[in-house]
Amino acid sequence: MEIFSHILWPMMLFRNKLWREEALFFALLPDISFLMILLFVFFGTPMDIGWHRAMYRMPDIFRDFYFLMHSFVTLAVVAAIVWRQRPRLLPALSGWFLHICLDIPVHDGEFATRFLYPLFPDIYFSGISWLDIRILPIAYLMFLNFALYSFWREKKKHRMGTAWKEDWVDKLDSAAGKLLSKLILLSPNGKEQHRPAASGELSGQDQSGPGEGEVQPTETVNAQKPGRRFLRHGKRIL
Repeated sequence: MEIFSHILWPMMLFRNKLWREEALFFALLPDISFLMILLFVFFGTPMDIGWHRAMYRMPDIFRDFYFLMHSFVTLAVVAAIVWRQRPRLLPALSGWFLHICLDIPVHDGEFATRFLYPLFPDIYFSGISWLDIRILPIAYLMFLNFALYSFWREKKKHRMGTAWKEDWVDKLDSAAGKLLSKLILLSPNGKEQHRPAASGELSGQDQSGPGEGEVQPTETVNAQKPGRRFLRHGKRIL
């Protein structure tokens, strides 16, 4: 898929997450490999030989790197490293996962997404290229419909407050939150980084405030400023 789709979908899906910026970074990361290919074609070959001839002259390392960056195998290796070193970044890797999923049906031929490369390099789905004039209008229409539904759902949820009944989106988000919380807690550094969260919610994942019908939690402990005296239960304390 083209670059704008790889920006719009993560921004929509992860807009209320504290790790939204990191997810957007990982969503764009795989296309660094395609940027390297473009740089080779435009600056590493004569300008008059054309795109297809330039691709045939491209060293195999460029193509291999492209396949690696669009592979679930590479993502799993990176996830294992992140799980050991920085487990709080695990949710953000969903941006990379989303990138691969978007590319599988809209890449074909030589650049069909080898999503199991290098373990199974010959397993791939040759779809319809996103350069086909039919694909982008359909893709943006799907995104627009999803965005409108998402905003309508959130508005209705905030309006109903506690009367809202959990739907499939809530159940999916809750299941993902529980799984990620367990993975973070079980990681070597997880106990130091883990903070208690609401049931089914990954700690610190929601950066939106309370909606309509929701009650903002109040402070239960009064902050004590140095050097100030006040009365509590009829006693003067520092």
